[in-house]
Parts: sequence; structure tokens; C-alpha cells
Amino acid sequence: MNKLIYSAFIVFCFNLNITIQAEDVKMESDGTIMEFNYLTVTDPQNFMMSLDKFDKSKCAENWRNESGVGVSLWSLRGSGNSHFILVVYENADKMEKGRAIFSSCKESADMLVKISNTTDVSKSWNWVTQNVLSGRTWQTNTSFAKFNFQVARGKEAEYANAWKSMMSDQLDNSPGSFGLNAVAYGNRYANHMVYIGANSVSELNDSIAKIRTTKSYIDYTADTLDMISNVSSEMVQFVKFYTGEWYEKNI
Repeated sequence: MNKLIYSAFIVFCFNLNITIQAEDVKMESDGTIMEFNYLTVTDPQNFMMSLDKFDKSKCAENWRNESGVGVSLWSLRGSGNSHFILVVYENADKMEKGRAIFSSCKESADMLVKISNTTDVSKSWNWVTQNVLSGRTWQTNTSFAKFNFQVARGKEAEYANAWKSMMSDQLDNSPGSFGLNAVAYGNRYANHMVYIGANSVSELNDSIAKIRTTKSYIDYTADTLDMISNVSSEMVQFVKFYTGEWYEKNI
């Protein structure tokens, strides 16, 4: 009897361990539209002050409430720019509504003037991307590797399937978020980008190193060799989310 109970306990623990380790990560489009606004900051203090001032305005509050927009600032390494402002909408309809609100405000116009005065405008550019595939929640990560590249015309779906297959084998090697975006507007030599997220630069580097040693990654690089042309890679680090908390607490 004791032997039977012990055996049942071992089976239970084994099954529990499998359940704990088996992570169900959905890899599908989350539908989001992302505006990447690349900047080269020349006056960091006044640049940050201009963003903070707008974030506290009624215009920013209305922009968030009506369109659900998410705004954040990120620093860059491996890029000709120092930062980008990331503007995220749930879908294209929300983006259209948000753009209409943002462009109608005096406060946003004032901020854009101040941004132009605190950055090298000759190096400013942006693009609009749409998410194709994503895994886990990117907002929980603070460090990213972002790879920008060209996918040959007509090969977009084939590439997405190859990348999805490879990343589905990397869940243990990549503890953070990951995703594939297509550039819809504002092409800057690349028409796609992928990102891999982590909670520190060391965790990010370890994750990438592990991925690159796997058979699925080696197969992926061979299978996509004629589909893609690499453009650039960037290390991206979180600076700040703009949520209007100051305004809500001090109005």
C-alpha cells in the first residue's frame, strides 16, 4: 500500500513539473500599430522637460482617453540616432482618431517646436509598423535587441512562418517578449523588424547567444538566406512611459 502511494506521488510530481514548465505562449498578431519616431537629442534636459510638460496637459489626457494611445521613450545603441519615441495604438481606427486629436492641440504643436529645438532635425525620421506576430508582453521588458531588414517581395508570409517556427523552439532560451513587425509607411531601407526583449542587457545577450547555438536557428538562417537582407541592428533600452500620472495626482 505504501509503495502504491509513493508511486502515485512520484507520478503526480512528474506531471506537475511538466505542467509548470510547459508555457503556453501564443504567437499571433496583436493588431497593434506602432509609430517609431527616431531622434538625435542635443539638449537632453530641455528635451525631457518638453515631453513631461506635454504629458501633464489636457491635450495629452484627452489623447490617451479617447484613443487609448501608449507613449514611451527609449534610448538606442548601434544606431545613428540617440532615441525614439514609441507611439502605440490598438488598431488603425484608434490611430486615426488619436492622430486627429494630437494634431488639433496647441500643446502638441508647442511640444513639437521644443523637440525640434532640442534635437538634430536633419537626423529625425519615423516609420509606422504593424505587428505580424508577437509572443509575451513587451511592456514588461526594459532591454531589447531590434533587427531591421528587407524581406523580398512576395516572401513575407514564408518568412513569417520560418521565424515563427524558429522562435517557437526558443521559449526556454528567450524568457522575455519577442515579435515581428512589418513596416507599413515611412520605409527606412527596411520593410520588417523583429525584436527580442529581456529585463537586462546581460539577460538579453545571454538569450541571443543561446538562440544562435540551436539547430532551429541554424536551419532558420539557411532557409531564409535568400529571403532577407539585413539592414541594421539596435540595442534598445527603456527610459520612460508617459501615462499622465502627475497630471491625475495634481489637477
